[in-house]
This record gives sequence, C-alpha cells and structure tokens, in this order.
Amino acid sequence: MGDIFISYASADRPQARELGKRLEQEGWSVWWDRKIPPGRSFSKVLEEALNAARCVVVLWSNTSRSSDWVQNEAAEGKRRGILVPGFLEDTSPPFEFRRIQAANLVGWEEQLPGNELDQFIDAIDRVLGGDVTPESASNGSVRENSEQTIPNPLKRSGREDKGQDSPLWRRWGRFGLFFMLMVPTMMGLFKALYPQTPVTEALTTIAILSLLAGAGLNLGWIYWRQFKMKK
Repeated sequence: MGDIFISYASADRPQARELGKRLEQEGWSVWWDRKIPPGRSFSKVLEEALNAARCVVVLWSNTSRSSDWVQNEAAEGKRRGILVPGFLEDTSPPFEFRRIQAANLVGWEEQLPGNELDQFIDAIDRVLGGDVTPESASNGSVRENSEQTIPNPLKRSGREDKGQDSPLWRRWGRFGLFFMLMVPTMMGLFKALYPQTPVTEALTTIAILSLLAGAGLNLGWIYWRQFKMKK
C-alpha cells in the first residue's frame, strides 16, 4: 500500500502511471496500479489500499467524472479531509466535489517549475504532513459530510512553518533561471546604449542590474500566482 492513493479511470491509466512516478520522486509511496493478486477480490484490495492511504488524489477527466468507482473513492477522501483533486482534461467534477479546488494538470509533463504541478505537489505535502490520518478519521475525529471540515488543499497561503509560496529550492531555482535570462539581456542593452564602451568594463554593473531584474521577475511571478489562485 502507499502514502498516496491515486483514483482514476482506466482510460487515464497512462497519465496516472506517469504522475505516480513523479510523486514517487518526491519520496512518497504511491498506490496507482490496480492489478489484483490472484485469489484476491478487487473491491477488497481497493478498500485496503484506500484505507491505508494518507492522501487520496483524484484525477478528473470526462471519463473519470462518470465512473462510480472514482466517485466513491473521491468521496472517501473527501470524508476524511485528505482529498487532493486535479484535472487531466478541461471538464468539471461531479457536483459533490465542485467546492473543492482542483489543480489544472492538463499537459503537466511539458510545464516548467513553479506551475500548477508544483502547487499540486505542495498540497499533497501539506495533507501528508497534517493532523488528519486514517486512524483519526476512523475514530470519528473528522466529522462526516461537512463541507466546512474539508480543507482547500490548493489555497496558496504558504507552508505554515516557513510562510513561503513553494519549497525553497524551487524559489531559488526560479530566481537563478530569471537571472541567467537577464544577463544576456542586460549585456545587449548596455551594448546598444554604449556601443563604444567594452562590455567587460561594465560587468559588475550588468551583474547587479541582472540580479535586481531577476529578483523583480521572481517576486512578480509569486504575486501573479497568488493572485491567480485567489480568482
């Protein structure tokens, strides 16, 4: 069994497999492969995996939103307050789950760091690091069928212990990318404004301007992501 239970329709199996591999790179154990051992009941194995999971990820698509299995698994994750939903296609979830914000994972394999996938992973990390566990849910410490007890896992309030929008390595990595992009831009701008002056004589100025511009772009990205998540 795994830390994370991925609920999906059989038609979405390739995407579920790739997402499972991506989540395993974060160090989590993931249950996504629905192969049933010989002699075991499908529903029994499914129930055991779902009960053992500390986070339920549901992948909504045009197919999965009509699946009774997926809806039942998502409902269990919602009941326990450990549901983290994501969209594989431009669709809407069943009515019961429309008040829980979901990440846009359409084409996530092609996106850059700092996108919806990062927020999706952060949401899973918060659920796995929270106080809600399968044991506490089964003991009745989580009230059932109450929308107010279900967290919005994708709300970008930052991690409680650090108050940041994403893990530190992602923020510095994004800043480094912006800085590297700004260096040649600043060098070209300097050469255009001062064509007679060798660029080597202004490397310090170019480096400082690139740092400031990179920091500004990074900060602007953070505020833009926060504004987008509030909409």
